[in-house]
Amino acid sequence: MLTAPSPPAGPPWVQILLSAVGILGGLGGAAAIATVWLQRKKFRADAADVITDTALTLVEPLKTRVSELQSEVRDARHQAKAANAEVAELRSAVREMTRILARWHAAIFAPDATIDRLRVMASTDPTPSSNGVAHHDGDRD
Repeated sequence: MLTAPSPPAGPPWVQILLSAVGILGGLGGAAAIATVWLQRKKFRADAADVITDTALTLVEPLKTRVSELQSEVRDARHQAKAANAEVAELRSAVREMTRILARWHAAIFAPDATIDRLRVMASTDPTPSSNGVAHHDGDRD
């Protein structure tokens, strides 16, 4: 058989007090949820501010480093250009000296070669020495 629940024992003011505390607690939780829901735009804005500040702190050193690297690249390109010009000049000098040596070799081993002809040839061929003046060995027979 079913019996009806018995009323709680104790004074009725305790039940009223507990009901009031339960209702207030429930309203407090609902209020907290409503507050968070209403302030979600502020939370997003604060998060965006933190992310922006962090990005700016990281970007500034990167900009500085990129500027330094661009300067180094400019210097390296200038040095490479100067080195290429020097290499081209040296190649030209080597080609000219190779032609002179080939001409002298042919003149020395020619069947009709004479010391006087070789002296004339050596004095007319411009062979730069280290100081830029035409250079030829002394008069040896």
